[in-house]
Amino acid sequence: MNIFQLLGIFTLGFIGGVTPGPVLAASFTESLRKGFIKSLPIVFMAMISEIIIALFILTLFFSLNVPESIFYIISFIGAGVLVWLALQVWKIKDIGGEGKVFDFKKIFLLMIFNGPFWIFWITICVPQAFLLKEEIAFGQILFLVIFELGWLIATVSLVFIFSRFRSLLIKSNFVSIVFKVFSLILFYFAIKLAITSILYFY
Repeated sequence: MNIFQLLGIFTLGFIGGVTPGPVLAASFTESLRKGFIKSLPIVFMAMISEIIIALFILTLFFSLNVPESIFYIISFIGAGVLVWLALQVWKIKDIGGEGKVFDFKKIFLLMIFNGPFWIFWITICVPQAFLLKEEIAFGQILFLVIFELGWLIATVSLVFIFSRFRSLLIKSNFVSIVFKVFSLILFYFAIKLAITSILYFY
């Protein structure tokens, strides 16, 4: 385990946090209606929902004693998923959009039935959590903590920026440039996952 590996996990969570979706839309709307502080409960409800589901996924995979080779196969598939996500992020031009305030039940159900969320965790996060577990005891839990920290910091920061500089962000080309940088980072993760998987089998 090294600092770059941990930074990579944090960055992965950070990118997940800034990618537009229902949680950001709801948080943006609430921040406009009642201010930044009032929008934070939505962010925390989403994080708790993700942690519950992620723990279920990690527990399921690690309790079944899945062969190591399976994780590398899944990781290779994850590289493809990352490329797809990178292409989606590349096309993002703004962070505006309609939103709705959700309660915990709605957010939890939304995430449970969110196919891309499950695919992202199973194909991208689980293999990396496995690799960290091989290097340190309870590495999968450390992965989850670092990932969620990155996600939380990114989401809270974006909601704060949106609440203060919404008009500026919408009118400028700044958002498009930022997401293109994030897209290139996702491509990097995809190449890294693919190479790691290929090297394992050769």
